[in-house]
This record gives sequence, C-alpha cells and structure tokens, in this order.
Amino acid sequence: MNAIIPENHPRISKMILKKTGVKVKQSMPGRMRIRVNSLQRRVKRAGWMQEHLRRAEGINSVEIRSATGSVIVFFNPEEISIKAILQEVVEQILHPVSYPEPSEPLPGFKSLCKSCDCGSKVAYSTKLRRVVWLSTFMLYSVVRMWIFRLPLAQNPISLIGLVAMAGAATLLKEAVVDVAEKKKLTATPFLAFGSLATIAMGQAFSALQIIWIYNVAELTEDYVGQRSRQAIRDILEVAPANAYVMVDGMELETKVADIKPGDIVVVHTGEKVPVDGVVDEGDALVDEASINGRSEAILRSRGDNVYAGTIVSQGVLFIHTIKTGEDTYLSHIMQMVEDSMSNKAPVEQKADELAARLMKVGIAATALTLLLTGDPMRALTVMLVMSCPCATVLAASSAVTAAVANAAKHSILIKGGLYLETIGKADVYCFDKTGTLTMEQPEIIAVLGRTPSITEESIIAMAATAESHNQHPMAKAILAEADARNLTPEPHAVCEFKAGRGVLCTIGGDAVILVGNRQFMEEHEVDIRWFNKRAAAQREMGNTVVFVAKNGKAKGMLGVANPVRPEAVRVLNCLRGDGVKAIHLVTGDNEEVAQTMMNVFPFDDCRAALMPEEKAARVQELKKGSIVVMVGDGVNDALALSHADIGIAMGVGGAEVAMEAADIALADSNLEGLMKVRNLSHKTMTIIDQNHYMAVSTDLIGAALGMLGMLSPIMAGMIHIFHTGGILLNSGRLLSWEPPVEPMDKCRGCLLGCKCGNANCNRKCKTC
Repeated sequence: MNAIIPENHPRISKMILKKTGVKVKQSMPGRMRIRVNSLQRRVKRAGWMQEHLRRAEGINSVEIRSATGSVIVFFNPEEISIKAILQEVVEQILHPVSYPEPSEPLPGFKSLCKSCDCGSKVAYSTKLRRVVWLSTFMLYSVVRMWIFRLPLAQNPISLIGLVAMAGAATLLKEAVVDVAEKKKLTATPFLAFGSLATIAMGQAFSALQIIWIYNVAELTEDYVGQRSRQAIRDILEVAPANAYVMVDGMELETKVADIKPGDIVVVHTGEKVPVDGVVDEGDALVDEASINGRSEAILRSRGDNVYAGTIVSQGVLFIHTIKTGEDTYLSHIMQMVEDSMSNKAPVEQKADELAARLMKVGIAATALTLLLTGDPMRALTVMLVMSCPCATVLAASSAVTAAVANAAKHSILIKGGLYLETIGKADVYCFDKTGTLTMEQPEIIAVLGRTPSITEESIIAMAATAESHNQHPMAKAILAEADARNLTPEPHAVCEFKAGRGVLCTIGGDAVILVGNRQFMEEHEVDIRWFNKRAAAQREMGNTVVFVAKNGKAKGMLGVANPVRPEAVRVLNCLRGDGVKAIHLVTGDNEEVAQTMMNVFPFDDCRAALMPEEKAARVQELKKGSIVVMVGDGVNDALALSHADIGIAMGVGGAEVAMEAADIALADSNLEGLMKVRNLSHKTMTIIDQNHYMAVSTDLIGAALGMLGMLSPIMAGMIHIFHTGGILLNSGRLLSWEPPVEPMDKCRGCLLGCKCGNANCNRKCKTC
C-alpha cells in the first residue's frame, strides 16, 4: 500500500526528497504518511514540524510517530495538494523555524516517555563517567606512591585534594537529599563528612579511596537496575509490523500503525491478529494463549471478538477493526504491567540498616577519641576506619553478584539482589497451568479402538494420514506419535479441513477417513455412542477427545493432553518441605482441567477460567500478610507476575513479555530452578551475614586500635584492603556452590514419603 511519489511534482524531485531524508510511505485521499529521518526520536524538532504543518491551510491535523519519525497528515484534498504538503515538509527541514513547544505531548511521545527511562540513563552515564574519572586518579596515585615511590601532595589544594573534594561534593549532595528530602538515615552523610574532614587534615588519598569505593559500588547496583529497565523498555511487540487490509475488494499490505477503526483486516493461517475487532466474515481456529492461557485453539466465526496478539492457527478471518495500537486489550495489559512495576514500594536494603547503626557507632567513637585523647590524628584514624563503606556495600553486593552469576550458570536469571533475598522468605506460591506445570506441546496419552481387532497402530496411522498436512497442535501431536511408532502416513488425494471441528481425507480413490471432535462426527452421521463413557472419562481428566472414523464407521478414539512436567510434583512437595505454607493454582483453563490438576498436585486452592486482570487480583488478595510468588509463562500471566512480590517466568516457549515482567526467569523451563533459587537465597543470606560480621568486627577492632594510637591513617587504609579481600573471597565461594533441589534443612526421605526415622527431621513423614 506504499505510494509512489507522483512524477508530476516539478519542484519536489526524488533527489530532493532523498537528500532531505523524506519518503512518502502511504498516500490516499485526505491522508498521507511521510517518513522523515531527521525527526526520529527528536521531540523538539518533531514538535516544530507538527506546528509548521498545522499552520498550513487545508491541513486538518498532524500526528507524529516517535519510533519511526513518521508524519501522518490529515488534509482536505480540495484545499491543499500532496505536492504542497511535501513542499512544506522540505521547507521546514531546509529552513527550520522554531515554534513554542506544544502544550500537550505529541502523539506517540507520551507513551514513549512513560515506558522509557531517559532520566535514569543520564544518571547512569554520569555515574559511569565519575567512576572512570576517579579511577584514573586512583591509578595515578597508586603508581606514583607505590611503584615510583614518589611523594604525593595530599593537602586540600593539591591535585589529589581537589579531585577528592569534587568527589566529596557529589557525595555531600546525595547526603542532603537522603536526610532532608527522603528522610532516610544512611551511610552517605557520614561518608561525606568523613571524606571532607580527611581532606582538610591532609589525607586526601585516604578520602579518595572512600569516595572511589562508594562510587564503584553504587555504579554496580545501578547497572542491574539499568538492565532491568532496558528489558521493560524493549518489551515484546506482540502485534505484527504489517497486515493486510481490504481496499476496494483487494488485500493490500499496510503498516499496522496506519490501520484505523472501521478497516477490514484479513488474517491468514499462522499470522498474528494486529487489532482488536469483531469477525466480519470467515471462521478460524485462534490460539488465544497470549490472552487467556488456554491450551487449545478456539473457533472464532462471524460476530465473535478477537484480540491483538492472538494467532490464527487455521483458517482465514476478515476482522472489522474496533481498537488499534495502544487502545487494544493487550496493550492495556502491558501498560498495567509497566505501571505496576513502577509503583512497587521501595524496600530498604539490609546494608542501609547496618549503615545507620555503624554511623552512630562511628560518630560516637570519633567524638570519644577526640575527647579522651585530644589528638585529631587519632580521631581521624577512627573516622577513616568507621566510614569505610565495605561493610555497607561490599558485604552484600559481592555476595549477591556471585549468587546471580551462580544462578545464571544454572539457567536462572535474577534481576536484582532484592528478589534473590525475598524469594527465600516467600511462603505462598501461585502457579499457572499451561506451559508452566505442563509441557507446551500436547501428546497422545490414550488410544482406544472400537473393537479389540482394531490395533492402536492402525488408529494412529489413519489419524496421521488425515492430519499429515495440518499445522494444528493436535495434528502435530498425532504425527509425533506416528513417528515414534515408525508409522508412515498414506498419500491421499483429497483433504478438507473444518476449523475447530476436524479433517476429512480420501485415500485409495474411495476410502474416506474422518478425524475430529464429536460435532464433526455428528455432521457426517458417524455413530460414536460406543465411546461415550470413555470420552467422558477422558474429559474428566482434562484431556481433549479426538475421534477417528473410516467410511462412515467409528474406528477409535484418541486422548490428547499437555503432559505434566516430570519434575513438577516433586518440586511442589519440596517447596512444602522448605516452609511454603500455601500453593495455589490460577489458570485460564476451564474448571474440569483445573480440577484434574488438583488431583495431581498438592494445591491448597485453585481458581479457573481467569482473565489476566483476575489472576492479578487473586495474587493481590493473597499478598495480605504473606510474600507471594507467581510462576507463569504467557502474556496472560504478565500482570499477575508484576503484582506478585516475586514474579517467576518460564523461559522456553514462554512469552517474552512474561520474561520481562518477571523478577526471576527460569531460562531452561525446568521447575527444579524454583528450589535451586530458594536454596541459593538461603546460602547467600548466610554468606552476607558472615561478611557483615567480618566487616563490622574489623571496623571495631581497627577503631579500638586507632583510639589507642596503635594505628595510623595509612594503616587504616590497609585494614580496609585486607578485610575487603576477605569479604570478596568469602563471597566468591558462591560461584562454585551447587544449589541442591531438595530443601537443605529437610531429609530427602521425608520429602519422598518414606519412614526415615531421622530424629533431626522437623517435618512429619507422610506419603506425597
């Protein structure tokens, strides 16, 4: 549907348009879309272009698309021509005129600024430059003092003194913000005051050490947050880039961004639905797992609602567009995910709590030293020892970094230390079903013949012959079963698919095979009453029933289901053994399927047929007094994942939007990762406690030695180096530690249901 620039535009040549980076992407009476390269992601320039075009006579309105630099112009063809509009665009590019910024955000930029983190990117870049700058002078000082053994001037007006004061000024600004605005008591004020006092007393290099270590630790913490925000900003675009729209009886390809309410969109087999709308014509099987998590495709026909992001598994739909872009249901869900993530209450870090206590001890120790000894150098030494941020930063951050690396080695992605710490305390777990507790690809689990003489192989062979060219998940399951049994489908002459019902094929000239559901068999007058009880039994187990008939007579029945992950039941019992109080099932599948899962898993409760917002509401309800973990894999789980205290997404086969909304992701889709990450959390907290003990004890011993005059400021710096090295070595043990799958404080026998007789086991043995 892209337009070719009219050749009869004498003043707007293709060369001029190419030179100015202007390209006509679409043109129709009253509306045209132009790509302007110089406007891409430039808010102010786009605002000037919009205002310039609005002033032109005959132009009704102008829209700017932020990501692509597109300019969409709505105009009156009787008052202004396409040539005149292009001339206005080129004129503004060649001779830009500055206009006041519009009072309302430009269309497209409002949503962009909501989802991006421009401010945080600038802050991160500033901190990075600061660390590089401080590191340069640290290296210069070390080389001069320890390698060349040259004296280093450390007074306030020396080079190192000026650099340290510049770093301390930034630290002082943060301290003012923490105390005056955020009303938080952290180590920052003590660090700032200690640094300035150290510089004033001619120990600028010691102050530079404090400032450098603090900035490196802060940059490391910000890096993790920056990566998480980047992941959210790059969240999955579930709608396709292009779609087919009916124009004058023809299917014309156009950009999804240009589709308007009222347009008729055509979606074929295997394509994603780009808009919210109502089926105007046609019928098709639609995979709605991205919306409701249901494992089976749903038949949609005239009058049914369809949603952006769903996939047409089989058939063709002509959809009357109702909502597009940010107005679609799925976009609304994504926006709620972003809002939920941005509104999470900040949790105070354990290191800050320790810092507040150390700050009080440090101030008291420094003042007491000065009061008792009257020696400023002794007081300075005590201050240097107590103001070192090792105890408040490295003790926790080094252990968390090692733990995150360990988790990544086991295909577990953790987006921050807060989630690593919280997951070990979680006492309520919520699970989605499809793709989480069950495998993504369905399998044949039951094959029943009409009579004993009809073998399972013959039934599978007939079904595989009929389904050999079908792309439906059920067909893939049948073909996989045939391949596993070394059965080859027969060639067939005629094949007719009925979306949502079944398939008919003719083999050998006159033999007709039917494979489908009850409705399909009834349409072809096939008697399947003999299978009624067995079919009902399969449905009670949550399985899908497929009938196979030949020449008008029923031959067999297949039970198809998404099999339960082999490790799932054991992992849930291990969670019980590790102190999890309640485990809930929240699924978009129907009640029958949910009840089947209740019979297999140790769930305390289940909620079925839930839409995304209902899942999120259930998670929110369970959060009262508990730490809730939500485990899911689809777009329909994303909102619940973001509402939970900890969201855990399954990787393989899972939707990227769920991966980005989650706090932890199991990249290999192995549920054993749930126990591994809990045990890793327990181990990490133990290491952090050891690090805190090491850091605090050396600080207190160093302060005591400083008060007694047995420690100089340089020796105080050496203490920092030694105990920092000890903390890093202790944290490094996490890199090679293998997290077990079973709870670390429970015996394996109890979890497996045996009578172990272990007197140290505090959980009563019972059958799983």
